[in-house]
Amino acid sequence: MLRGAYLGRTVMAIGCLLAPVAAHAQSDISVSGQFDFGARVYVDDGRYAGQTDAGAQVFFGTTVDATMPLGAGQVALEFSARTDTDGARDVFNLTRAYYTQSFGDWDLLAGVNVENWGVAESQSVLNVINPQDATDVIYGGDFIGTPMINASFYTGAGTFSAYALTGFVEPNSPGAAARLRAPFPTGDGQAVFQEGNGRHLDFALRWRNNFTLGDGALDLAASYFNGTSRTPVGLPGCVPSGGVTQAACDAVNAAVVDAFRSGTPAGSDPRDLFDQLANLPEDVVEQAVQQASAIPGAGFVPYYQHIQQGGFSAVYARGDLQLRTELAFTKPDNGDGYWSGIVGGDYTFHGIGPTDATLTLVAEYLWDDRTTRAPSTLFANDLFLGFNLFLNDSRDTAIRLGGFHDLDSDAQLFQLSASTRLNDAVRLELNTLHVRADGWTDPLSFVDRDSFVELKISTYF
Repeated sequence: MLRGAYLGRTVMAIGCLLAPVAAHAQSDISVSGQFDFGARVYVDDGRYAGQTDAGAQVFFGTTVDATMPLGAGQVALEFSARTDTDGARDVFNLTRAYYTQSFGDWDLLAGVNVENWGVAESQSVLNVINPQDATDVIYGGDFIGTPMINASFYTGAGTFSAYALTGFVEPNSPGAAARLRAPFPTGDGQAVFQEGNGRHLDFALRWRNNFTLGDGALDLAASYFNGTSRTPVGLPGCVPSGGVTQAACDAVNAAVVDAFRSGTPAGSDPRDLFDQLANLPEDVVEQAVQQASAIPGAGFVPYYQHIQQGGFSAVYARGDLQLRTELAFTKPDNGDGYWSGIVGGDYTFHGIGPTDATLTLVAEYLWDDRTTRAPSTLFANDLFLGFNLFLNDSRDTAIRLGGFHDLDSDAQLFQLSASTRLNDAVRLELNTLHVRADGWTDPLSFVDRDSFVELKISTYF
């Protein structure tokens, strides 16, 4: 298992290794990136103990991307970092640090990389190689680089890819002051792996090909993954805090993990935690949740299962119409398998208004039949509707709006992003998130006081 400190040392080591080469080939090094500065304003006070009150959180961030030829191949490095005034979303993410080279019909890559297999607009059920940044996951956490060796073979029958995943990176968890989190903190350093300590070798296979179908084009892909799930089951357990020692937590967590492994339904689905409170008056439930979140030592223990997953995706494009689907079957060891899927598409209109703007309308349906013994999901029977508007003006103005509607309730989640360039090197971006839950049995009830408005300025180099 690799943590942030290890990744930081990795970046420094890579820099030391590349420095002698860079000194002789500075003209061949390509470096780009951005610096971010902004403020996120939460509309309501936090619901749980330790969370911030309504108001602004100032944040800073940076992303650096560099490439450099090395022998017959190329070295790539990309990392990002972010911090805010409350320390709730501090994160360092090494996204890419690899060497790649082509050998005729073969490509070989060795190092840290991100593989994005998703084709849907709203979410993805296929991305099992990389974990996501857990400090901002609902609003779209970044993928975290995974150490791997990847070989791809290009043939007339498609591209065949094999992945040997040589390490496991556990994502940072949101701190006590963080918003968009569960009532209890997740214990960093408390993770338990079904197989050892997460250092065993995982592997994945993937095939992809393109076909002409009528007047359109069809893109098909199939994948298989065997290894440690990148998303943990959150077992209710103990986190050292408030005078509760590590030794005490170790004893409690060992019992919780043993019970889970033996088949006791101690799952991670947030609905289970408050089913018994759903019929009580809302103010009583609110007070009970507040008090429960302040219990010393209460927290979630990340339990990483060993899984097998088969995946399939299809994208059909004809003119301005695109139809797509993702389908996955996941089978945890000693657990029931479950299906997850997304189906939908979009249609694009061109030449709108005086700037010949482009408008894309999106609709997707998401379903999932997992049990509470699998990692929790917010999107088990949901409809996603949205649009992407590109004004095609001199300032490269773009507006994106997307909303999820839970078909089992009236819960809704809306995300809006609007951005425009102030000049060639500076971009202004406005992001908002609005959450509306439907009672305490709805998972969104855990974050329905975390709606916010965010303003960000990015400078590029």
